[in-house]
Amino acid sequence: MIAVRLAALICSLFGFAGAFPGSVSPTPRVPSVQATPTSVVGFTAQRGYLLPGGGLLLIPPTCLSQRCPLLTISHSRGRTPAELVASPSFQPLLKALLAANLPLLLSAEGGPDGWGGPEALWQLTRDFTLAKDKFNFSGRTYTLGVSMGGMSALRAAIDAVFDVHGLILIDGRVSLTDAWHSSKSRKSELSAAYSLGNRPPAAHEDPLESLPEGFKLPLLVFGSPQDKNVNFERNGQALYRQAAGPGSALVRTSGPHLGGSHLNADVAARVVAFIQGQQAGR
Repeated sequence: MIAVRLAALICSLFGFAGAFPGSVSPTPRVPSVQATPTSVVGFTAQRGYLLPGGGLLLIPPTCLSQRCPLLTISHSRGRTPAELVASPSFQPLLKALLAANLPLLLSAEGGPDGWGGPEALWQLTRDFTLAKDKFNFSGRTYTLGVSMGGMSALRAAIDAVFDVHGLILIDGRVSLTDAWHSSKSRKSELSAAYSLGNRPPAAHEDPLESLPEGFKLPLLVFGSPQDKNVNFERNGQALYRQAAGPGSALVRTSGPHLGGSHLNADVAARVVAFIQGQQAGR
């Protein structure tokens, strides 16, 4: 269902509405959207763009001439891209990634509680389309999901929103079922994001429970056994057991959810090394 709705969105964006079998009448083309140049406090060395809905694109100057891959970063629950970029705990990680010549796309993805649902993927698809023309894109994309953002990052890879060449999770949640049972407040958010009508998600709606047969992808998964917010065993570790492809690594951290050690220089170095390794074909 998600893939079908994404296809409909892409058709409306590019003027193919009504081209799919079973369509009754052409859908009006959506208004033209653009990435607007902007300056971002703390990131003045990068070329910045404001994306529709509050997303951000940060481009290292070298990537205007040198071919670079794109790294999408899916934000944690209750946060916006602007808040993530302004966060003192996240800034060192983001700056290390930019210093490694990685353009960063932070889509709004359906708002602070988008949970990787259809609206989140629509926005990510649109923002990817806008972003890839703003620098010398190499054609390779990597996704990084932080906490709740793991849902968007994994769904992007599964639903072929765009070609994903590697997936990174930092305390990432990828089990919709585990999220549903984790708290009452999350149930209402998930019900809204996935139109569940206050019922538990079915297996086919859960990206972890419905991984395509033979689905494998280079994975870099960070998680802590002490994390009481996102259960590492039922999320990052479970995905790793099922889907780890060549070049994958599972990194056990320690301490609480998104603790300081989970976003430190060592984590940034591992993320850079993982992407560089994939780029080099290792």
